[in-house]
Amino acid sequence: MAAFEDRADENDEIAFKDGNTDISQQLMDRYGKSSAAQHRHLVATAVAMRSILTSESLPPSPSAFFAAAISSVDSSTEDPVAVSALLTFLSIVVPLVPSGEISATMARDAVAVLVKPIEEEGTKLGVASLRAGVKCIGTLLIGFCDLNDWESLQIGFALLLKFAIDKRPKVRRCAQECLEKLFGSLRSSTVIKEASNTVYALLKEYKPVLSDLSSTKIEEGSKVDSTLKSENAEAAHVLNVLSATIPFLSAKFSPLTRQILKGIDTIFKNSEDKIVVPEIEGLVTTLTSYLSLHDKNPADTIVHVTTLLKDALEKAYSVEPTLCLSKLPLVCSSLAGLLTSTDDIASKASTILKDLISSHIDKKKLLTEGSLSNQDEDNVTSGDNINAARCVCSVFESVLNSCDGIPNEHILTVINLLIEKLGELSYILAKNIILKLADLMKNAIGDTSSSQDLQQCIGSAVVAMGPVRLLTLLPITLHAESHSCTNAWLIPILRKYIIGASLAYYVDNIVPLAKSLMLASKGAKKSTHGKELRACGHELLRLLPAFCNYPVDVANKFGSLAKLMVKFIKKKSFMHEAVALSLQMLVNQNKGMPKPSTDMGEAKAISEEDATTELERGFHYSKKASTKNMKALASSSTELLQTLVDVFTVSGTEISADFKAAIGCLASTLDSSVRKKILISLLNKFDPAGESETEGQVNQSNDSVDEEKENCSSTKTQLKRSAVLDLASSFVEGAKEDLIELIYNLVRQSFQATDEADLYGAYDTLSRVLQEHGWFCASHFAEVIEMLLSHKTPEDAASSRSRFACLHVLMAHGI
Repeated sequence: MAAFEDRADENDEIAFKDGNTDISQQLMDRYGKSSAAQHRHLVATAVAMRSILTSESLPPSPSAFFAAAISSVDSSTEDPVAVSALLTFLSIVVPLVPSGEISATMARDAVAVLVKPIEEEGTKLGVASLRAGVKCIGTLLIGFCDLNDWESLQIGFALLLKFAIDKRPKVRRCAQECLEKLFGSLRSSTVIKEASNTVYALLKEYKPVLSDLSSTKIEEGSKVDSTLKSENAEAAHVLNVLSATIPFLSAKFSPLTRQILKGIDTIFKNSEDKIVVPEIEGLVTTLTSYLSLHDKNPADTIVHVTTLLKDALEKAYSVEPTLCLSKLPLVCSSLAGLLTSTDDIASKASTILKDLISSHIDKKKLLTEGSLSNQDEDNVTSGDNINAARCVCSVFESVLNSCDGIPNEHILTVINLLIEKLGELSYILAKNIILKLADLMKNAIGDTSSSQDLQQCIGSAVVAMGPVRLLTLLPITLHAESHSCTNAWLIPILRKYIIGASLAYYVDNIVPLAKSLMLASKGAKKSTHGKELRACGHELLRLLPAFCNYPVDVANKFGSLAKLMVKFIKKKSFMHEAVALSLQMLVNQNKGMPKPSTDMGEAKAISEEDATTELERGFHYSKKASTKNMKALASSSTELLQTLVDVFTVSGTEISADFKAAIGCLASTLDSSVRKKILISLLNKFDPAGESETEGQVNQSNDSVDEEKENCSSTKTQLKRSAVLDLASSFVEGAKEDLIELIYNLVRQSFQATDEADLYGAYDTLSRVLQEHGWFCASHFAEVIEMLLSHKTPEDAASSRSRFACLHVLMAHGI
């Protein structure tokens, strides 16, 4: 018996030929020369069965071998060695018997014959023999017995239930698998009810033990024995049985289901992970089966099961990460099926899916396992993380394919997070998902309210893989013959979500594409198609601010971009706003306090939520990159600034606040002497005679300024001075003392020569000077106070606020 106790289960795993081939001969060919005791007993049994068939002139068919072996078991119940060999032989033979060759009556009698030695000699039989016997009974019940007659199933069902809580893992798992398959085969409500009652009776028997187990609290940090008491272990196995059969139990057992789920929850909380994990695989399979019947089960149990699945994977990951990753797609698939359920269930499933994706799909691990140099999914190096991510993507691709119309919010928010977590690899692993989203978006054009979540998903793809890869998947192209542009719907999404892209791509790809569209529009100038092409071209050019949102190549490409911006400012008035916004972004982002990072000259990204403002929080330049970028901005900005100034002074009030702010930002990158030169040039342009006097006043006394007042009183001069003051206020930041003195003299002239109602520009410029330059407060304190107090408080709110700001700074300095 010891040999049978320890032998392997290879006989169950090896395929034998069926049909007319003699099984006994196959066994002799395979094990005839083996010295292992179990093989000698098996071959001897096969030869004995063959002799019985020969003596009775029966063919060596599987059904004949089955009948002979059952008769032998019935007469050999007192010999454990013989029973063991017969059970092993039967476990090989029964699966080979064709359907219908064993009658339901014969199968029922055979089960009764097998149950007797297994129950009576169970302690003397080896694990492999017991497992073989349990497997035979299960196969007979499922394949040959009358599944509509409970009496035919009752004895065998009871034995399977008994061994489903056996202490021996292989026997227990085999019995549990047979029970699950048997329940899945039942169609008679009467039989299902009887089977359910039998299961419930088992739970009732162990309920006191389960209650004690659930009330046991384990303090954090305390040691837990790696083994449970025998009774406690059996109770835990009862829960496994119940969890395996939950999907098939009679509908009256909803309260029972809730007790089972609570019991599993208790075991999860009060047991060490290494004790629970060996049962996780079967438990996950069972719980996902339960979810597949979510429309037939109570909502609260469905919600509970979703939480248990998450907990099961977390426990598996702590002990055996590969098990967790292998089961992740199955769990995701099961939970994804709930996303179209009622809102409370769908919301819970969505939350848990997002938690699982956040925990187990890690871009860093994916990039460690995979290679972006291979842009074909089939060529990406595989690993546990890559395989899991690929399978999860397949799950959600199937979900999208099954949707009729735009998917609901729950589906899209999960997909949104999945794309974010995949990062660059979304270009490979989530390619089909993104293409499907694009198809849905094309069909939803015009339906803005229902497509917001869809746009957000595609926006996440823009951030994750970058606009270059996305436009490779979804190119914006011109069809000259039809005067149409494909994927133009993508432009607003790109404008909102592009971040960390390259200026080179805008200059070398976007601009030429926009020009080709505008050129093509001239061929159909008056038609609707022509107008659409022209509008599309304009919108592509207006992507400039998006490509200036933390670009990665400022140092190398700003020079080319600056020349392009000059052309935009001079020739394309519709681009003024875009240029102004772009310049502000380029300067302000490089002036921002850099977060600690490497010295790589590129933006570093950390995906946040969907809103652009949230995304920007995750991007920054290293200190070294910022310094390098600012030098590039300064070296290529003189002509650009002069062009901006020219447009500003000509257009006056028609120019937006953003345009003026852009002048200030760009001016701050240039040396103070350059700004002074531009300002003096402007003064010469407006009033060649008066400018030299203005500049000469930097070191003159107030008396000479008073004399100049009478020469600057005309309306035309006031308008010019107002324009110059507006510009001068943009030059204040970082200006040196000589430029500040020049600006102050312009302010002082304005106070002396301008009507009270036209002092907004003077107040605003003076407040900026006082706030930016503390030394100026000290050197001009009394003079400025006197000048301010000599004028009454302005009536307009804007001037009043600027005047108050001046006084506030002066008072703070005086204290």
